[in-house]
Amino acid sequence: MSFPSQEFVQESERAVLLHRARIYVLVRVGVDAALLILALLQFLVTHKPSAVALVILLDMFNLLLYWGTVRRWPAAATYLHLMTSALLLILFDFAWGAITFIPWFLTIPLSITGGLIVVRAGFNGLVTLSILTIFGVYLGLIYLGRIPLPLAIPANILLTMSAALAMVLLIINIVTESLVVYLYQTEEAQLQTRAQLLYTLQELEQLRNRLYQVENQTRRMERLSTVGQIAEHLSKSLRTPLEEIETMLRTPDLIVKNPAVIKELHEQVQAALRMTDGLKEYARLTELHIETVNLDDILAEELARIRIPENVKLTIHQPPVFPPIQGDADKIRLVIHHLLHNALQAVQPNGGEILIRLQPRPDGVAFSISDSGPGIPSDELQLIFEPLYTTQNQSFGLGLAIVQRVVEMHGGYIEVESEEEKGATFTIFLPRVPETVSSTKPVDATL
Repeated sequence: MSFPSQEFVQESERAVLLHRARIYVLVRVGVDAALLILALLQFLVTHKPSAVALVILLDMFNLLLYWGTVRRWPAAATYLHLMTSALLLILFDFAWGAITFIPWFLTIPLSITGGLIVVRAGFNGLVTLSILTIFGVYLGLIYLGRIPLPLAIPANILLTMSAALAMVLLIINIVTESLVVYLYQTEEAQLQTRAQLLYTLQELEQLRNRLYQVENQTRRMERLSTVGQIAEHLSKSLRTPLEEIETMLRTPDLIVKNPAVIKELHEQVQAALRMTDGLKEYARLTELHIETVNLDDILAEELARIRIPENVKLTIHQPPVFPPIQGDADKIRLVIHHLLHNALQAVQPNGGEILIRLQPRPDGVAFSISDSGPGIPSDELQLIFEPLYTTQNQSFGLGLAIVQRVVEMHGGYIEVESEEEKGATFTIFLPRVPETVSSTKPVDATL
């Protein structure tokens, strides 16, 4: 990427120069307008036209012409404007009808203006020397008698004061040039700093875009990796039941004569269907369909669907009145279903206890499911919510991943407490109103 400092510095310098030129033009127009009003008042009193008013009008036209050209040729327009202003000061003598010295003092601000508008080393010196040349030629023509105007002051005084004015202009030029060099270096450093900052910001923007591309590529690779893991896991998990089904189908007579084989065939098919159902549930976690949800009613419906073995003791603690929340009933039903399914598997085959607690909270509701199973080893607690992680043969490892995803979509959280040989407790908190409905991101199933 090319470094943009040169173009940036040039544009910034042009903007600063135009700002100074604007201030200069406004001040000069204001002064000329005041002088023009005085000239008009004098005309109303004396009823005699004044040539001074014409010079003022020419000066205002000179200012307008300068403002129209300074945008395109800043340095050249400034120089020509100042030289024209110096000639108008000489024209003032002709308008006044005598060679005076007072207007010549305006060459001092003209000289200073040249260096303050165009901050370039040498420009102020060029303006000052040009003004001295113009007035030197004018003064020489006066002494040679080529200008038919009377002197308003004695010739020797005019010569002395002109020499003194020339010295003042030269001294002012030296001071102004020093100031201009300092201002130029300071502004150049500031503009270079701003250019460097702009360059850095552009680099940061490019880095941000590259990071975005890398993140997209990483997510794509993760999706591809996940798809590969799912395919591998699906192949391993479904191979066993499918091979057993194929073996049974090779002996149709045995299937007909032995009801136990039919039962085993049915169980293998159900195992395969559970795996595919888990995939379908995880893929459908896209967005919430909010409605009023009674958590205790959903729990009662799920318990009615699930067969609780005789060797499992189920205990439910809930208050007489349990507040409803806003949420997605179908997805919350998935949470309860998977937690109950895991608890039942944890206490099998020897049986045990399952405890369900419903607790209202000021900002939502909480429910927990505890089992008296073998518990979860401490080194596996950080892995149980990972998709495809499972310790069971005929499981896809998506149950707890679905639980965590649904809880997060509702703006809630899940906590797990477990000790080996002492069971496990899963506690879910759901807010009264989902906090992340508007920002819920769908699960990207595309590649």
